[in-house]
Amino acid sequence: MPDRRKNQQGMIAVLTALVLTALLGVAALVVDVGVLYINKVQLANLADAAALAGAQDLPDNPQQAVASASSYAATNGQNNDSVNVSVSNNNTVLSVQATRAVDLYFARIFAISRSDVQARATARISPLSSFSGVVPFGVVQQEFQYGAVYSLKLGAGTGYNGNFAALALGGTGAANYLNNIEYGYQGRLQVVDWVPLEVETETGNMSGPTMQGVDYRVGLDPAATWQTVQKGSPRIVVVPVINSLDGDGQHDVQIVGFAAFFLEGCGGAGIDNYVTGEFLHLVEPGDVSDNVGEYGAYGVSLIQ
Repeated sequence: MPDRRKNQQGMIAVLTALVLTALLGVAALVVDVGVLYINKVQLANLADAAALAGAQDLPDNPQQAVASASSYAATNGQNNDSVNVSVSNNNTVLSVQATRAVDLYFARIFAISRSDVQARATARISPLSSFSGVVPFGVVQQEFQYGAVYSLKLGAGTGYNGNFAALALGGTGAANYLNNIEYGYQGRLQVVDWVPLEVETETGNMSGPTMQGVDYRVGLDPAATWQTVQKGSPRIVVVPVINSLDGDGQHDVQIVGFAAFFLEGCGGAGIDNYVTGEFLHLVEPGDVSDNVGEYGAYGVSLIQ
């Protein structure tokens, strides 16, 4: 009888050890899976944000785009994060591949002290299909050349039957037009799936408010040039791209996209007043669509 009782006690001890081992295994699984999940989410958020940060420098400066994404990840990630950034051949897509070695806790019982988590994010720039803050000039659709100078508003003798590429956004009249030059039209213009938005032109040269508004913006950053201007400068303007200026008097024109320019300034006097700007590429917040004409003003979105 004593031997049988000892055998039972031995079996209980073995079963207890097995149960405790199983419980420790479950604890290791629950705790360490939780740790891995938290780090996976953190790493995914880091990769997303780094990709969006880097894409701001596309398409003109892919090397800077890689540097910006890498810098963001290094500043906001952990010291042991490994981040690889790449840009597509056409400079419109930036990918971030991130890996993090995560220290484990209960899994150390089973000689597993560390595990890697990975995250990938891909950001792409696409033509803006909507924008808030345009200036009230209209440039006719064409193939713009990077760095070339274009007339944003025409002077006398170059207009179309009383239209000089001044747009009536949110209303007509000199005061509204001036406000839209100085601060940008605060309404959102949207072009989707090649269904153009129609706006009205302003008749007359509007030379007075044009000069006042343009001089105001230029005066806020007078030393800037097309080569040195920084993003956020009031001299970087987004302009609606329109189908045509043909037509008599005040009439509707169709917005087919958006273009960005460095605001050079006004030229001419009186009715001969005109506005010029140098074409550039710009990435700004806004809706994007592949069905909108590509005119150098882009938005960025995550596609992975």
